[in-house]
Amino acid sequence: MKVSAFFSALCGVGLLLALNGKHLRKLFYKHWSFPHYINLIVVICFACTAAGSILAASVECARHTSYTPQTLFVFGDSFADTGNLPPTKGNFEMSRQWKAPYGMSNRVDGSGRRQQHATGRFSDFMVQSDFIAKMLGLPQSPPTYLSTPDLHCDPSGMNFAFYGAGMFRFPGEMMMMSVSEQVDVFESMIKDGTISHNHVTHSVALLAVSGTDYNRFNVSGFSSATDCIEKETTEIIAITQRLQNLGVKKILVNNLQPLGCTPFWCRPTLYHECDEFGNVIAFVHNKKLKHKLPRNKGIFIVDMYTAFNNIIADHGSKSYKQFEAGRKPCCEGYGPRVYCGEQHPDTDYLFYLCKDPSKRFFWDDTHPTHAGWEAVMKQLEEPIKEFLGVV
Repeated sequence: MKVSAFFSALCGVGLLLALNGKHLRKLFYKHWSFPHYINLIVVICFACTAAGSILAASVECARHTSYTPQTLFVFGDSFADTGNLPPTKGNFEMSRQWKAPYGMSNRVDGSGRRQQHATGRFSDFMVQSDFIAKMLGLPQSPPTYLSTPDLHCDPSGMNFAFYGAGMFRFPGEMMMMSVSEQVDVFESMIKDGTISHNHVTHSVALLAVSGTDYNRFNVSGFSSATDCIEKETTEIIAITQRLQNLGVKKILVNNLQPLGCTPFWCRPTLYHECDEFGNVIAFVHNKKLKHKLPRNKGIFIVDMYTAFNNIIADHGSKSYKQFEAGRKPCCEGYGPRVYCGEQHPDTDYLFYLCKDPSKRFFWDDTHPTHAGWEAVMKQLEEPIKEFLGVV
C-alpha cells in the first residue's frame, strides 16, 4: 500500500502541473523554461501509475508466499524430550524426570505459594526444544506425542523425542522409540490426516541427537568408534532426507557437544579433565556430518560443539564464570551406578544436590541445567533465527 500511495502522489503532482491552466504554466515557464516537459510529465505519470501497481502487487505477493515457520516438530533424545517417557510408581531411573529434584527451578505461583514442579524434562526446568520453540514465538515446546489425544495435532506441533533414543536399537535394550521410529510415527500421522499438509509446509523440525549411541556403545578403540560414527552420521542424513520428502522445509540438526567434557565421560578425573577419546569421537562425528549433509537452504547445523566448548572447555570464555563448578553437575549420585534423584527404600537420598542450579552448567551426568541451556541457546539464537527467517 505504501508503494502504490507514493506513486499516486507523484503522479498527482504531474497531473496538477499539466492540467491546472495558465497560472501554473506561466510560473513554471518563468522559472524553469520547459514548456514541452509538461506533456512528458503526463506520460511519465501514467507509466508510474502502472509501475507502482505492479510493484505493490509484487511486494504483497512476496509477503504472502515467504516462508514463516509456525509449527515445530521435535525428534531426538533427552536433550529435547519434554515428557514422552511416562511416570511410573516407585523409584525408577527411567522415570526420575517426573520427580524431585527434576524441575526444581520450575516455580509456579499459586495462592501466594511457590512450588517445584517436575514435568518430565531432564533438567531443573527447560530443555533445548523449549528454547527453540521460544524463538518461534511459542511459550514452550509443543505437546508431547504421549500426551496428545488420538487423531489430533496441536497447532504448535508435536514433540516425538524420547529419553534414551538413539539412531539404532541394541540387542536386549529397552528403548521407547529410536529416532527413525519417531519419524515413522510422524509419517503415519501425516498419511492418516492427523497432521495436516499445512502443518508440515509451515513447520520446522528439530533433530536433537546428543550422542546416546556413543555413550552406551562399547567402543574398544578408534576402529570400532569410526564404524559407529559412519553408521550414525549416515542414519542422520537419511532421516533429514525423509523429513524433507515429507514436506518439512526447514530442519535444525544438532552436531555433537564435546562428549569427553560431559560428567558422564570425565567423572573418573573428578571433572578436572575432559576425556580425550570422547572429544575425538565428537570431533570426527561433526566433521563427517558436515561433509555428508547436502548443501541446501533447508538444513542448518546447530553448532552445539562450539557453544558447549565456549563454556566448559579448560580454557572456556570468561563470560561464563557464573558456572562456578566447571563440569561438576548440580545433581549426582553418591556412586558411579547411582543416578540423580535416587532414593533408598527408607527415603534416604542417595544423591548430592547443589544449592543453586543457576550456578552450574550441568544438571546431571549428561544434561545442562536451565541456566546452562540458556547460555548455550543464547549463543545460537541469532544464526538459528536468521536461518528460519524469524525476526
